Amino acid sequence: MSDSTEVLKGELKSAQEEIERLHAACEKRGFNSRETKDIFGRTFPLPVDAEHKATGLYVTNFSQPHMRAFHASWLGFFATFFSTFAAAPLGPYIRRVNPNMPNGITKANWADANIASVAGTIVFRFMMGTICDKFGPRRGLALLLVMTCPAIVGIAFVSGPVGFIVCRCIIGCSLASFVACQVWCSQHFSKSVIGIVNGTSGGWGNLGGGITTLVMVPVFYSAFFAATDNVDLSWRLCFIVPLVLHLGAAALVMSGRDLPDGNYGELETSGAKQKGSALTATKIGWTNVNAWVLFITYGFCFGVELTMTNVAPLYFHDYHGMSPAIASVLASIFGLVNLVARSLGGITSDWANAKAGMRGRIWALWLFQSIEGALCCVMGAITMGMKSPDDFPGQEGTIVGWTNVWGEWYPVNGTADGFEMIGPCGASEVLLTDEMKEQLPPIFKPLSAVVITQPPSPYGGGDECISNSGTVGVVVLVVFLFSVAVQMAEGLSFGVVPYVSRPALGVVNGMVGAGGNLGAVITLSAFFKGTGMRTDVGLLYMGITIIGVTLLCLIVYFPEHGGMLFPAGGLGKYNPQLWEPAGGYRGADAMDYNNVNLENMKTSSTKELTKGSTKDLKKEEAKQSKAEQAA
Repeated sequence: MSDSTEVLKGELKSAQEEIERLHAACEKRGFNSRETKDIFGRTFPLPVDAEHKATGLYVTNFSQPHMRAFHASWLGFFATFFSTFAAAPLGPYIRRVNPNMPNGITKANWADANIASVAGTIVFRFMMGTICDKFGPRRGLALLLVMTCPAIVGIAFVSGPVGFIVCRCIIGCSLASFVACQVWCSQHFSKSVIGIVNGTSGGWGNLGGGITTLVMVPVFYSAFFAATDNVDLSWRLCFIVPLVLHLGAAALVMSGRDLPDGNYGELETSGAKQKGSALTATKIGWTNVNAWVLFITYGFCFGVELTMTNVAPLYFHDYHGMSPAIASVLASIFGLVNLVARSLGGITSDWANAKAGMRGRIWALWLFQSIEGALCCVMGAITMGMKSPDDFPGQEGTIVGWTNVWGEWYPVNGTADGFEMIGPCGASEVLLTDEMKEQLPPIFKPLSAVVITQPPSPYGGGDECISNSGTVGVVVLVVFLFSVAVQMAEGLSFGVVPYVSRPALGVVNGMVGAGGNLGAVITLSAFFKGTGMRTDVGLLYMGITIIGVTLLCLIVYFPEHGGMLFPAGGLGKYNPQLWEPAGGYRGADAMDYNNVNLENMKTSSTKELTKGSTKDLKKEEAKQSKAEQAA
């Protein structure tokens, strides 16, 4: 009898092991074979951990709640990035003097608008962190998308620099959506995959900057110009595109769910979620040393991306003599790399964590952000020995314009003033009139516009100009590598951020996100203000600053994990969390499933139940009823 019992036990154990292997295989493919349910009895489509957070990222899946939150969060962030930087590639057209813009937009005005586009959201990112902890990232993200729509409409009607700067500032406030994006994903996905999840959602959101730079002039402006034959009207009509994106993204965001088990209100009513305290969460986040260090270091990876998205289109146009369309395409490389590079940073963070724990995550962040700084220095150094438009202050309009078509130089005459004039080593795009085309070879017949620059000898004195140096290819290669390092550093940063303080997850995300925008304000103001410093010199100084600031990663330390220089417990009783609340405050991210009381749901006001979750619950009940009838 005992022998047969042992045999049965062995067979049972083997069967259980086989079942576990089958479950593991199913979960690898994204199937919830264990049929884990939320507290309301709805089966999760994806495999989840004990906290009901998804254990993998399945980008082709759009199911509720995990992947709906993922796709809605990155698309909402994408829309705000697209709208914030839609003006950058349109710069050569917006700056022109015309009846609707009597005084034009000067270089100083443009620099102020660039700063305003990233400065306004600093406060909003701090606020968004608290909003996420108190009301949820879903509502915060949708609010931002809708709230900034009037400014998108307004920028299409501006008639001077003040209105333009104000509208760009308000639109830029929508970049606080990044905080909601990262918090929402952190609340839906397990920490074992949070590096790649946050990296991918943030990277695809940042991709909006690259896409708007890529398509705004070659696609949308060109289409509107073909329809209207009016430069001023065409760039204004371009802002219809970001407006539609904002409204569509807001609708998608509101279709999601705050947390895997439901929305904030119903989970608080059920007892699963602790009612959030904005004051407590803020005090926890603001008294964490690690949060402030990452606040500073993130300013010199994400802040650098914001800076380059603003600066790069005009850099390629003014310095390298590219047309606005070509300059936009080249500048878009910096943003388009987000398609994979920020995710790669997240993957690297998760890999480093698997190999060396949190210490590995911090070391990887320091390494790639330092490489970023070095590549920034290289990009600036390539052209520093040559002449740029900024080397000739006060001499605008001293050179007759020439254009280079297929290696041949031609003077461009016949404009309203008789000649098109540009500054030494400068560049400008000229619309070709029929009168001008008659004076030029037939090669110009199909062209609507050309870029004029200062030619080299024997046509002119532009031998030492950057626009005639042929360095644009090398610069583009360095831009690509530089961008990869920037995006990887961003992904690596948010492989660390979710660990800083779980009770203040939203506040810490808001702090670090705000640091990114503050970094952009600092770099734009210090190195690219348009008041004497060349753009390539600014790039060199910015690179040196990045390397120096990144050394602050040495300070990041977790008592239970360690830091770059010290193992866990290596600093004795030191705790970067300087203030901790009494009473076991959990925050918005931690559920207590042992405290669930669905009777509270039945007796509570129906207004406390969100329509989306109630609808999902009814669907699940109907599904289970059909299954029972079939059985």
